Amino acid sequence: MNRERHKRNYDLHSWTGIALGLIVFVVAFTGCFALFHDEIRTWEDPALRETVSDAPAPIAASFETWLDEVTGGEPAAFASLYPPSEDRPFYEGYVFDAENALHEARWSSVTGDRLPDRGAGLSTWLLDIHRDFMWPDFLGGRTFGRGLVGIAGIVLLLAILTGVIAHTKIREEAYTMRLKRSPRLKWQDSHKVIGLWGLPFFIMISFTGAVLGVVALLAPIVAAIAFKGDVEALEHAIFGDHPEPTGQQVQMISLDQLQRMRHPESGYLPEFISMEHYGDEAAVFNIFYPADTELLMYDIVSLSGASGERVVNEQLEATNAASRATGAMAPLHYATYGGVWLKFLYLVLGLGLAVITALGSMMWVERRKHGNEGSKSAAFYDRLSHLNTGVVMGLPVASLALFHLDKLYTGAEAARLVATGWTYFAVWGAALTYAFIRRNDYAATRELMTLAGALALAIPLTNGVMTGDWVWLRLASGHTQSGWVDVCLALFGGAAIFVAMALPRARREKSRTPQSKHSEPVPAE
Repeated sequence: MNRERHKRNYDLHSWTGIALGLIVFVVAFTGCFALFHDEIRTWEDPALRETVSDAPAPIAASFETWLDEVTGGEPAAFASLYPPSEDRPFYEGYVFDAENALHEARWSSVTGDRLPDRGAGLSTWLLDIHRDFMWPDFLGGRTFGRGLVGIAGIVLLLAILTGVIAHTKIREEAYTMRLKRSPRLKWQDSHKVIGLWGLPFFIMISFTGAVLGVVALLAPIVAAIAFKGDVEALEHAIFGDHPEPTGQQVQMISLDQLQRMRHPESGYLPEFISMEHYGDEAAVFNIFYPADTELLMYDIVSLSGASGERVVNEQLEATNAASRATGAMAPLHYATYGGVWLKFLYLVLGLGLAVITALGSMMWVERRKHGNEGSKSAAFYDRLSHLNTGVVMGLPVASLALFHLDKLYTGAEAARLVATGWTYFAVWGAALTYAFIRRNDYAATRELMTLAGALALAIPLTNGVMTGDWVWLRLASGHTQSGWVDVCLALFGGAAIFVAMALPRARREKSRTPQSKHSEPVPAE
């Protein structure tokens, strides 16, 4: 009975991993870039590199002028302003127009002048491909894509649960690395060791990712059940009352004053200010402060936009257990509750998650192609192995190619994001095609990893040649954030090439014969 139960758990773990394992790999690997969105954004756009001062330039007049341009002088239903910070050393504003289209602008924190608009590209793509797969509108849009990412988190949770149950000798397996044995045993040991040592992080990141992703899909369902399909009623229950505009335009309190207003308890300056019905008598400003002692995304203070008097929003300012739990999801997932070294820790653990996911799918194919567990033809497992190699190794190559595209692109800024997407999938598709043409997954893995390393090493060179923006000049001038992006990518490139050189070029054991799907014995270890 115990043996049968163990086999069912093992089979569920295996099939869960192979069914959606590649999707989990994509989410895990792209998340490593998403962690450093702000750093990559200052790397791609030199105009955003500024030194944050204790007394940034006034912004209120410029912000109001921009709002009038976008809204035609009418009150803005929703707008937000981000004051300068270390991660974002410039002013950044967002506003929705009458047709609910989003507009954004940036201003210098030194002079207050409007910064030139640069089309969305590298940093936007690397962040959104992780958050929602850049899912196209005609197939359900970003909400559906974010739901798919959340489902990947649920799949990972199921794989973790079944994996822990299936592996009964956890203590021994956590310390077992047979480095002098066959590649398959090294894959197996690496899969177990990395998975067991990173288990708390993997559980946390999969759970928070599932919550952040699936909530977008569940909102209409919850509204249908609890509020008879009224989504606005659900939003009211979660976020509280939204002000109703009066139609009477009045002067707003100064944003220059608000951005210097410290939190009454923590003393922090605002991280950003959101404004509902800016310019209307009923306008409400929500000031978002970094959380102090609690694992929350923000501490929020709401004010009347007309008078500056405190407005109490019980839902937004709630501090009960439920609000604390939901508020902790985003900080835990994106490592916003710590400094840059916490992000690097997340990076290492995130790469570990991507590695064990890739190793799991490789072992699944290996056991069925060369062992006695397969029920399909050798050609079927060959194709599956090529697919796995192309997807897993093509993704790093495609991601790193975008850094070169960012500096080589000469087209219209409005088309930059489209060009980024086409390049991303074209390079990824080429790597996938190469894996099928190469027909040797060991060699293809080694060669594609070498290519990824070479691309990473060459990024500082491409940047310097095309822009004159050499890494040592940025580090010497104080723009260390963008400079360290080049340094870290070069270090990653060197490590990738070193690992690639240690990989085998071919499998030593013979493949099973096509005459019988169970005719070849399991290779001796």
